[in-house]
Amino acid sequence: MNHKEVNRQVYDRYAQEFQQITQSYLTKHILKDVKLFMSSLKGKRILDLGSGPGRDSQFFKEKGLNPLCLDISPEMIKLCQEKGLEAQVGDLEKLPFEDSSFDGVWAYTSLLHVPKNKFGEILTKINNILTPQGIFYLGMKEGDFEGMVKSEKYGESERFFSLYRDSELRKILSQSFSITHSSRVELGEAVFLNYLCKNKGIRNP
Repeated sequence: MNHKEVNRQVYDRYAQEFQQITQSYLTKHILKDVKLFMSSLKGKRILDLGSGPGRDSQFFKEKGLNPLCLDISPEMIKLCQEKGLEAQVGDLEKLPFEDSSFDGVWAYTSLLHVPKNKFGEILTKINNILTPQGIFYLGMKEGDFEGMVKSEKYGESERFFSLYRDSELRKILSQSFSITHSSRVELGEAVFLNYLCKNKGIRNP
């Protein structure tokens, strides 16, 4: 079973638990960043990449934006649709969108499930599906690791993670984006690294 199928099964099985555990994260920990993201947008169409149950998109929609939720887990997409959100099942590694489709892409703790050797390729695709000067927000987890991690919160199940240092992420992001703001969220031993980026307007092959 590959890493995507492993993660999909876990998120399908624990979609309700994930929603309950994480429901207050946005307003409690990254509200300043969320406001910066929204104020930086030139339009209202955004992609919530790896949306989970639609927590962030629900907030964005209430603020007048037009989000599309994309997640590999059908159960997560069902939760999005129950909130009245536009949502579709999709693969982070095979984004089915044309160039310049979105004014913003929001990817909070979703691309940390992507193997490191595919991360740059996905960032190139994100760059291309953004409009010129489009806005990209990335949330990742700090560390030096790639592989399976067991989670007590979800029945001792294992999920695939890729963890990075700040210097690594800045180097990779700078190939397609300009970083305009960054932040850290420390929750016990877990540290989340967050970046607000602007598309340089350069289309990559």
